[in-house]
Amino acid sequence: MEKANFTFHTIPQSIATKTATTEVWSTTEKTYSSAHDQPFKRPRTNSDENQDDKGESRLRAELTKALHSLNEHATLDEPLDVFVRKALEILANRWRKRDGFSELSLQGLLLVLEYCLQHSMQSHKYFEDFIAVLGYQTVTFWKNAVPYIFESDMSFGTKYRDALLFCLTLYDVNNGRNRLRELYAAVPGIRKSLLGFHAKQFGERFHHLQLRHSRPTSRTSSIRGSLEDLNIVDVENDAIDLSRSLPAASFIEQQFSPRTRPVLEENSERREGGNGSLRLGPKRKRNPLFVAVSEACEMGVGGGILKRSNSAGHDISKSPETSVFSVGGLASTHFSKRVINVSNAPPVSLKKTGSGEWEIKQGSGGLVSCVDPVMSKDFDNMWLANLGVNLRNQPSSPSSRQQDWAGRRSTESPHQMAPATNSLGLPLIRQAGADVLFHVLEDDSKFEELDPKKRTARDEMSLLGVLHNYNRGNYKLNPVIVTEEDYNVYYGGISNGLLWPALHNLPEYIVKDYDDIKVLQDHWHAYVRVNYQFAINAVRNSRPQDFIWIHDYHLLLTGMIMQSLDQHLEVGFFLHIPFQPPANFFEKYGQVGTAVLRGILRFTKVGFQTHRDRAKFVELVEEHLGAAKVKYDAEVDIYTITHEGWMCSLGVFPVSIKNEDFLSIAYNPDTIKRGEDIRKRVMSKSLPDGKLFFSVERFDYTKGIKEKLLAYWHYFEQHPDRLGKDVLFQIAVMNRRSVDTYRQYQDECIELAEKINGAFSCPEAPEWKPLIFQTDGLPRSDLVAHYLAMDLGLVTPKKDGMNLVAKEMLVCNPRAGLILSTGAGSEIQFSTAGLFQKDGEQCYKQINDVYDVKSYAEAFYAAATEPTATRIAHGKRLHKFILAHDIERWSTAFLDPSWTHEVIRPTDVRTLDDFYNLMMRTRNVRRQIVERVLKGIPIRPHFSVSLRNAKESLALSCKHKTKNIVLRTTGDPDSKLVAHFDIQNELEELDKDLNFLEFVQSDEVNNVEQFVETLKIYHPVSPEEFKAEVQPAIDLLYKGDHFHFFFTDRDGTLKSYSCSYPASIQPAYSGVIQAQFARRCAQTCAILTTAPLMHIGILDVGTIPEGYYYYGASAGREWFIDPSKKFKDNSIPEADIALLDQVFSRVAELLDTPEYKHFTWIGSGLQKHCGHLTIAHQDIHGSVDRKQSRNLHDKVCQITIEVDPLGETLTVSESETDIKVFLKAKLSGMIFNKGHGIKLLCEQMQLDLREGNVLVCGDSETDLPMLEQCLAAHPAAVYTIWVTRNEALKRKVTALCDAYDNVNVAFVSCPEVLLGAMAQATIREIKMRPRPPPSESSDEDNSVPQSPVV
Repeated sequence: MEKANFTFHTIPQSIATKTATTEVWSTTEKTYSSAHDQPFKRPRTNSDENQDDKGESRLRAELTKALHSLNEHATLDEPLDVFVRKALEILANRWRKRDGFSELSLQGLLLVLEYCLQHSMQSHKYFEDFIAVLGYQTVTFWKNAVPYIFESDMSFGTKYRDALLFCLTLYDVNNGRNRLRELYAAVPGIRKSLLGFHAKQFGERFHHLQLRHSRPTSRTSSIRGSLEDLNIVDVENDAIDLSRSLPAASFIEQQFSPRTRPVLEENSERREGGNGSLRLGPKRKRNPLFVAVSEACEMGVGGGILKRSNSAGHDISKSPETSVFSVGGLASTHFSKRVINVSNAPPVSLKKTGSGEWEIKQGSGGLVSCVDPVMSKDFDNMWLANLGVNLRNQPSSPSSRQQDWAGRRSTESPHQMAPATNSLGLPLIRQAGADVLFHVLEDDSKFEELDPKKRTARDEMSLLGVLHNYNRGNYKLNPVIVTEEDYNVYYGGISNGLLWPALHNLPEYIVKDYDDIKVLQDHWHAYVRVNYQFAINAVRNSRPQDFIWIHDYHLLLTGMIMQSLDQHLEVGFFLHIPFQPPANFFEKYGQVGTAVLRGILRFTKVGFQTHRDRAKFVELVEEHLGAAKVKYDAEVDIYTITHEGWMCSLGVFPVSIKNEDFLSIAYNPDTIKRGEDIRKRVMSKSLPDGKLFFSVERFDYTKGIKEKLLAYWHYFEQHPDRLGKDVLFQIAVMNRRSVDTYRQYQDECIELAEKINGAFSCPEAPEWKPLIFQTDGLPRSDLVAHYLAMDLGLVTPKKDGMNLVAKEMLVCNPRAGLILSTGAGSEIQFSTAGLFQKDGEQCYKQINDVYDVKSYAEAFYAAATEPTATRIAHGKRLHKFILAHDIERWSTAFLDPSWTHEVIRPTDVRTLDDFYNLMMRTRNVRRQIVERVLKGIPIRPHFSVSLRNAKESLALSCKHKTKNIVLRTTGDPDSKLVAHFDIQNELEELDKDLNFLEFVQSDEVNNVEQFVETLKIYHPVSPEEFKAEVQPAIDLLYKGDHFHFFFTDRDGTLKSYSCSYPASIQPAYSGVIQAQFARRCAQTCAILTTAPLMHIGILDVGTIPEGYYYYGASAGREWFIDPSKKFKDNSIPEADIALLDQVFSRVAELLDTPEYKHFTWIGSGLQKHCGHLTIAHQDIHGSVDRKQSRNLHDKVCQITIEVDPLGETLTVSESETDIKVFLKAKLSGMIFNKGHGIKLLCEQMQLDLREGNVLVCGDSETDLPMLEQCLAAHPAAVYTIWVTRNEALKRKVTALCDAYDNVNVAFVSCPEVLLGAMAQATIREIKMRPRPPPSESSDEDNSVPQSPVV
C-alpha cells in the first residue's frame, strides 16, 4: 500500500468564518466540476491489481481535495489507512453540523463509500472505519446516500446496492451488530425489493383469489366478499393459468397497466393496508389488491368485465353516488407449508454424456439419505444447493495471473494447477474460456472439455431442460450460483481447510496458510460471501409459512444473514459433524470462532448429533459470549440460549437411516446370493474359523483408516494364531485428492496397506492375504451384499458425526458383530441407550483410543474369538434398536415444533405465579396469532401446540371433574393460604382459539365465517337463541354500514369476565374480529375501561396490535393512542391525588391481613387508576361470602371517611363485583365517568362526534355515560348494542335512546353474539355515499347522510 506523510490542521477560525454560504456552494461546484469528479456519478473502473493501486492514489487525491475545500489542510506523513480514518472523522464531524459545508462533507463521505463498494473484497477495514465514524447518524446518512447509489446502478450498470448489502452483512457478522437494520429503516423499500416481497405477496393474494373463485358453493356472505360477486368472466381459465406459467412479478407486469401497477407496491401493512386491508374516509384507502384486480378486470384481463351490482341486480359500478367495497373474509388462505432444504452438496449428480446431453441422477451420501424422505413427501418442497454451475471471472488480459484457493499467486495456467474439488470432493472439470464453470458431480474420466466456440444456445438450454424435467416429477431443485473463485476458497479453504479439521478437534490438519491473518481474513470474507448468497436465495424462494432447514458447517452464517433480512422466518440448522474445536481455536482464529458461535445462535433451533457436541457448544458460548443467558429444561432435554435479543433452542437428534431402503435390498434373493459369492471369494483361501472384517468409509483423515491399519498389523504380531484365518476388507472411497493434507494421508495409507500384505503370510494357506484395500466405491446393492458377507463390521473414526455405516451394517446383517470407536456419534447414541455398559452387557467392542494400537488389536481379537451365539444375540439387540430409531423418527423429531423455546410446554400450575405466568405466555402467543392473521402471514404450527399445552396444563391442575383450581399464594409448599378460582372461562377461551386456528389455516375461503358459526354453542341459553339474537345485531350494523366512531367497553362486552384480571387475556379470535372490524367498518375506534393502563392493565392483557384502537383507561381519564402519544386528565389537583394515594396505601395494608388477603386474588384485585381505585369484593360466580364482602365494603368506606372527613374529594360506589373509590370531578363534584373520557379524547384529538355514524357497545351501568355523551352530540346517528341479560339495564338503555328519539338499539346475551355480528358485518360489502364537504354542512344540521342498507 502506498504511504504518504500527511497531517491535518484546521485553518484558523477567523479565516474560515469569512466564507459565506453562497461561496460554499461555489466551492462545491469547483471541487466537483465534472460528473467524473463526483462520487457515484461516473462509470465504475476495473479492479485488477494495477487498478487497485490507481484507486488508492485516486482516493487519496480526491479526499485531499475535499478536505482542502473544507479549509482542512494536510501534509504528507501518514499511511493511507490512517489518512482515510482521520479524513473520515473530519468529514463526519463537519457533516453533522448541518451548516453550509455539510454538502461538501457529504460528498467527501461518499468518495470513501464509493471506494469501499468498488473494492468490497479488499477495503473492508475502510468500511468498518466508515461505519464507526457515522455513529448514531447512520440512518440519516443512508437516507442521503442511497439515492446516489441507486442512480449509479441505473445509469452505469454498477452493482453498488449489492456491494453495500454485502459490506453491511460482513460488518454485522464480524462485529455481532445489526447495521443492515439501520439501512432498512432508512430505505424501507430496499429490503422488499431485494427479497421480491411484492411478487411473493401478490402470489399469496392471487392464490387466495383462485381459491375464492373456485368455490361456487360458498356461503352467501363469503361470495359477497369474493370476486365471484363481481361477475368476472373467464378469469380463472385465462389469468390464473397464465400466472402458473409466469413468475408473479412478470404476471403483474404483463397483466396490469402502469396506472394499476404502483397500487400493488404500496405498503399493505396495518394501518396502511395489511393483507386485504381497507381504509375509508380521510384516513383510509381501498384494498390495493382489490383495486388492482378490479381495474385489471375492468380493462379486460382474461376477457373478463367487472360489473358491480346492487341487491336489485342493477349495475352501480359507475354510479357517482355510491362506492362499493368488497372486503372479503376475515383471514386469507395461504400456500401450504413447505420445507426449504439448504445445503452445499446437492441431492443429485449431473453428468454430460458423450452426445453432449446432460444427465441427472439421484445422489447418494449421508445428507441425501437423511433428508430425501422428508423432501419427497411434498413436491412443493425445495432444495437449494450448489450444483457446481458457478460464475467464472474472466481475466482482464491473457497475461493476468490466476489466484489459487490459498491466496497464493500463481503464473500457472488453470490446467497446470492441481484440480479443485466440488462440494462432493470430486475433481472439477473446467471449460476453457467459458464464463460458466460446470463442476461435474461425477468423476467421469471420459468427459472431454468442450471448445467454447462450439457451445451453442441449445447446449446451454439442455442443462436447464434437464433440471426443469427433474423438478416436474420431484421436489424442486434450485441451484445457488456463486463466483468460482469464492466457491473454491469457501469450500476448499475455510470449510475443509479450517472448519472441518477444527470441529473434529484435529488441529494438525488445519491448513498452515491460516497462520497468516491476512490470508485468513481474505478467505473468511469469501466464506461470508457464499453464505450471503445462499441466504439471499433461501429468503427469496421462501414464504413466511415455510420451514428453512440449513445443513452443516459450510453454511454456519446463513441463519444470521437470513434473520437480518426477514425476522419472521423459521430457520433450523443441523450440524452433521462433531463440534469439538481445539482449546486454542478461539485464541488463534478468534474472528472465525466468535462469528460461528453468534451465527449458530441466530437459528431458531439447532440440532446436534450427540450430547457431547451440544455440551461443548454451550460451554464455549458461556466462555466467549458473556452476555448470553443459558437455560436448560431437563424434562425435554432442551437448552435455550438468549443472546443479543435472539433466542435459540438446542436439541440432540442422532441421525439414522431409512431402514426399509436397506432391508428391501438385503431381503432380495439376488443380494443374498451375491453376498454368499463375495464371502466365498474372499474367504475361500483362508483357514477354517476365519473371520471377515469389513470396513467402508470415505478416504478421510477423520475416519482413522491409518490407525486401523496399524492396529491390524499389531493384531497379527500379538496373535499369530489368527494368521491365515482373518481378512480385513477395507473400502476407502478416494476423494479430495486436490487437498494437500488429504493426498498425503491417502498415499501413506495405501503404502501401509501394501506393507501389511507383504509382511504377513501363512504356510498353511499360501494364497491367503490379510488385507483387501479398495479405493473405488460400491453401488448400494453391492454394498449391502458385502454387509451380508461380513462377520464383523469396523467403524472406528477418530472423530465423526453419527457415522451411519454402523447402522447400515447391523440393520442389514443382525448376525454380525461390531467394533465401534467412541469417536463415532452412533457409539454415543448406543452407549446412552444402554447397549454398552461398562460393568454390564456390551453389544459391541468399544475402541476408546484409536491411537492405542495394543487395546485396538485386543478388540480385534475379542471380536474374532467371540462365540457365534453371543455375537448374534448382541447383533440382534443392535438391529432392534436401529429399527426403532429410523430416519423418519429423526426428521419428525427435529421438525416437530413442540421442542423449541417458542412453545409453551406442559407445566404444573400450583401457585398464583404459575397461573398468571402461564396466562401471560398465552397472551404472547395470541398476540403473534392476531398479528400474523391481520398481516396475512401464515400461522406457525407451534402456536396451536402452545395453546393446547396451556389448556391441558390448566385442566389437569383443576379438581377432579371440575373447572375449579386451588393455587398456593406463595412459593412455600407448606403454605396453607390458597386461592380458589373457577377457570371455566379461561378453558373455554383457549378452546375457542384452538378451533379458530384450525379454521383459519384451512383452505376454505369462508374459514373464519365457519368458525363464527361454532360460537353459538357458548350461548348461555341455546344455539337457537344465539341465532335469534345475532340477526338483530347484524341488521343494526348493516344499517349503520360504516361508523366514523366506535366506542366500546371490553370486559363483559367484547370478552367474558375472567376469574381474575391478570388472567383476562384477550383471545386471538376476538382480537382478529375486533381488529378487522376496526379496519373495515369504522374510522376511529376506542376501548374504554375502568381498568388501569398498565401494571396490570388493559395494555397488558390485550392482543390487538397498536394502531387499531385507542385505549381509554381509568374510565377514559388516561389515554394511549400510540407509543409516541399518550395523555391524561390534568385537571386533578396534586392534593387530591395525595388523598387517593393514602386510601390506596391503607386499603393495601388491609388486604395484606389474613382475613382480607383473598380479595387481592379475585376479579380486579386492588387496582390504582388515574382518578380512582378499584377493590374487588366478589367474583363473577358470587362465590365469596356476602358477609365478608359487606365487611370489606364497610372497611373501605371507613378508610375513605377518615382520609376525607368532609367528603369533598372522595366518594365510594359499589357494583356487583367491585368497590370503587373515585375522585370527584373538579368544580362539578361529579364522578369522572366514561362520558367524560370520550369528551377528553375528542378535545385532545380534535374529534367531532357529529361527523358520522357512531357505534357504542357496553354491558353495565358504568357504560351508560358513553352512550349519553354520543347521543347528546349526534342523536340520529348513534347505533348501540348492549351485552346484558339484566332487564333493568335494558330499560335504562331504551329510555335513554327514547329520550333522544333514537331507535338504533339491540341487545345480546353474551360477547360471542356481539363478536359474531361484528364478524358478519366485516365480511359483507360496505356501500358508502360520499359525504358533503365540511363547508356544505351547517352546525345546526347534525344529521348524517343516509347510508343504504345492504
